[in-house]
Amino acid sequence: MIRQKNKNVYIIFTTGHLEYAMIAYKYKTFDYIAKPFTPERLEDTVVRLFEDINGLPKKYLKIDNKNTIIDEDSIEYIKRDGMKLVFHTSFRDYEAYSSFNKLDDSLPENFIRCHKSCVVNINNIQNIDFVEGKIFFSNGYFCEIGPKYKTNLTEVLKSYGIIK
Repeated sequence: MIRQKNKNVYIIFTTGHLEYAMIAYKYKTFDYIAKPFTPERLEDTVVRLFEDINGLPKKYLKIDNKNTIIDEDSIEYIKRDGMKLVFHTSFRDYEAYSSFNKLDDSLPENFIRCHKSCVVNINNIQNIDFVEGKIFFSNGYFCEIGPKYKTNLTEVLKSYGIIK
Protein backbone atom coordinates (compact mmCIF):
# COMPACT_ATOMS: atom_id res chain seq x y z
CA MET A 1 0.00 0.00 0.00
CA ILE A 2 2.88 2.39 0.77
CA ARG A 3 4.47 1.82 -2.64
CA GLN A 4 1.11 2.47 -4.35
CA LYS A 5 0.93 5.90 -2.70
CA ASN A 6 4.60 6.85 -3.11
CA LYS A 7 7.17 4.86 -5.08
CA ASN A 8 10.06 6.99 -3.75
CA VAL A 9 9.49 6.63 -0.01
CA TYR A 10 12.34 5.09 1.98
CA ILE A 11 11.39 1.87 3.76
CA ILE A 12 13.58 0.14 6.32
CA PHE A 13 12.51 -3.28 7.59
CA THR A 14 13.41 -4.22 11.15
CA THR A 15 12.32 -7.63 12.31
CA GLY A 16 13.54 -10.72 14.08
CA HIS A 17 11.81 -12.95 11.53
CA LEU A 18 14.38 -13.54 8.82
CA GLU A 19 11.79 -15.10 6.50
CA TYR A 20 10.63 -11.54 5.74
CA ALA A 21 13.96 -10.64 4.11
CA MET A 22 12.71 -11.71 0.67
CA ILE A 23 9.53 -9.66 1.11
CA ALA A 24 11.65 -6.64 2.03
CA TYR A 25 13.63 -7.12 -1.17
CA LYS A 26 10.44 -7.50 -3.21
CA TYR A 27 9.19 -4.09 -2.07
CA LYS A 28 12.47 -2.33 -2.84
CA THR A 29 13.27 -1.34 0.71
CA PHE A 30 16.24 0.86 1.51
CA ASP A 31 17.59 -1.55 4.10
CA TYR A 32 16.78 -4.64 6.10
CA ILE A 33 17.97 -4.72 9.70
CA ALA A 34 17.63 -8.03 11.49
CA LYS A 35 16.85 -7.93 15.20
CA PRO A 36 18.48 -7.73 17.57
CA PHE A 37 20.38 -4.88 15.95
CA THR A 38 23.17 -2.78 17.36
CA PRO A 39 23.17 1.02 17.58
CA GLU A 40 26.16 1.02 15.21
CA ARG A 41 24.18 -0.91 12.58
CA LEU A 42 21.25 1.52 12.88
CA GLU A 43 23.64 4.50 12.74
CA ASP A 44 25.19 3.13 9.53
CA THR A 45 21.74 2.85 7.93
CA VAL A 46 20.72 6.36 8.99
CA VAL A 47 23.96 7.87 7.67
CA ARG A 48 23.51 6.08 4.33
CA LEU A 49 19.90 7.28 4.26
CA PHE A 50 20.99 10.92 4.73
CA GLU A 51 23.63 10.53 2.02
CA ASP A 52 21.07 9.07 -0.36
CA ILE A 53 18.49 11.76 0.36
CA ASN A 54 20.94 14.61 -0.10
CA GLY A 55 22.71 13.06 -3.07
CA LEU A 56 26.14 13.96 -1.77
CA PRO A 57 28.21 12.12 0.78
CA LYS A 58 28.05 13.91 4.09
CA LYS A 59 30.08 13.48 7.18
CA TYR A 60 28.41 13.14 10.50
CA LEU A 61 29.89 13.57 13.93
CA LYS A 62 28.86 11.26 16.76
CA ILE A 63 28.78 13.51 19.80
CA ASP A 64 27.72 11.34 22.72
CA ASN A 65 27.04 7.86 24.06
CA LYS A 66 23.39 8.14 23.04
CA ASN A 67 24.50 7.90 19.39
CA THR A 68 23.47 11.45 18.57
CA ILE A 69 24.90 12.34 15.18
CA ILE A 70 25.16 15.81 13.66
CA ASP A 71 25.96 16.86 10.10
CA GLU A 72 29.46 18.38 10.40
CA ASP A 73 28.57 21.16 7.94
CA SER A 74 25.75 22.42 10.17
CA ILE A 75 28.04 22.93 13.19
CA GLU A 76 28.98 26.58 13.51
CA TYR A 77 31.09 26.22 16.63
CA ILE A 78 31.61 24.05 19.68
CA LYS A 79 31.94 25.66 23.08
CA ARG A 80 32.99 24.12 26.37
CA ASP A 81 30.56 24.81 29.18
CA GLY A 82 31.88 23.27 32.38
CA MET A 83 32.00 19.48 31.93
CA LYS A 84 30.04 19.47 28.70
CA LEU A 85 30.45 20.62 25.12
CA VAL A 86 27.71 22.60 23.41
CA PHE A 87 27.48 22.07 19.66
CA HIS A 88 25.92 25.19 18.15
CA THR A 89 24.41 24.36 14.77
CA SER A 90 22.42 26.44 12.34
CA PHE A 91 19.27 24.65 13.59
CA ARG A 92 19.69 24.05 17.31
CA ASP A 93 22.16 23.36 20.09
CA TYR A 94 23.27 19.91 21.24
CA GLU A 95 24.98 19.13 24.53
CA ALA A 96 27.29 16.25 25.35
CA TYR A 97 29.46 15.43 28.32
CA SER A 98 32.85 15.28 26.66
CA SER A 99 36.08 17.21 26.20
CA PHE A 100 37.95 18.76 23.29
CA ASN A 101 40.70 16.16 23.78
CA LYS A 102 38.27 13.31 23.07
CA LEU A 103 36.75 15.18 20.14
CA ASP A 104 39.95 16.38 18.41
CA ASP A 105 40.60 13.14 16.49
CA SER A 106 37.12 13.05 14.98
CA LEU A 107 36.97 16.69 13.83
CA PRO A 108 37.85 17.53 10.23
CA GLU A 109 40.56 20.09 9.44
CA ASN A 110 38.09 22.95 8.97
CA PHE A 111 37.44 22.97 12.76
CA ILE A 112 39.99 25.26 14.41
CA ARG A 113 40.53 26.16 18.03
CA CYS A 114 40.10 29.93 18.47
CA HIS A 115 39.88 30.04 22.26
CA LYS A 116 40.60 27.69 25.15
CA SER A 117 36.86 27.00 25.32
CA CYS A 118 35.85 27.28 21.67
CA VAL A 119 36.39 25.49 18.35
CA VAL A 120 34.96 27.05 15.17
CA ASN A 121 33.95 25.61 11.83
CA ILE A 122 35.71 28.06 9.53
CA ASN A 123 33.29 27.21 6.72
CA ASN A 124 30.46 28.86 8.68
CA ILE A 125 32.18 32.09 9.74
CA GLN A 126 30.24 35.18 8.64
CA ASN A 127 32.57 37.89 9.92
CA ILE A 128 35.73 38.34 11.97
CA ASP A 129 36.63 41.36 14.07
CA PHE A 130 40.27 41.02 15.08
CA VAL A 131 40.18 44.34 16.94
CA GLU A 132 37.36 43.15 19.22
CA GLY A 133 38.66 39.56 19.05
CA LYS A 134 35.37 38.00 17.91
CA ILE A 135 34.18 35.57 15.25
CA PHE A 136 30.56 35.99 14.14
CA PHE A 137 28.12 33.43 12.71
CA SER A 138 24.87 33.72 10.76
CA ASN A 139 22.63 33.23 13.79
CA GLY A 140 24.07 36.27 15.57
CA TYR A 141 26.23 34.19 17.90
CA PHE A 142 29.94 34.81 18.24
CA CYS A 143 33.07 33.26 19.72
CA GLU A 144 35.95 35.12 21.23
CA ILE A 145 39.46 34.78 19.87
CA GLY A 146 41.95 33.93 22.60
CA PRO A 147 45.39 35.58 22.38
CA LYS A 148 47.09 32.17 22.53
CA TYR A 149 45.17 30.97 19.43
CA LYS A 150 45.14 34.16 17.32
CA THR A 151 48.33 33.50 15.30
CA ASN A 152 47.43 29.92 14.35
CA LEU A 153 43.84 30.92 13.56
CA THR A 154 45.06 33.74 11.32
CA GLU A 155 47.40 31.40 9.42
CA VAL A 156 44.65 28.84 8.85
CA LEU A 157 42.17 31.49 7.70
CA LYS A 158 44.77 32.82 5.25
CA SER A 159 45.45 29.33 3.88
CA TYR A 160 41.71 28.88 3.26
CA GLY A 161 41.51 32.29 1.56
CA ILE A 162 39.07 33.62 4.15
CA ILE A 163 41.32 36.55 5.02
CA LYS A 164 44.28 38.18 3.25
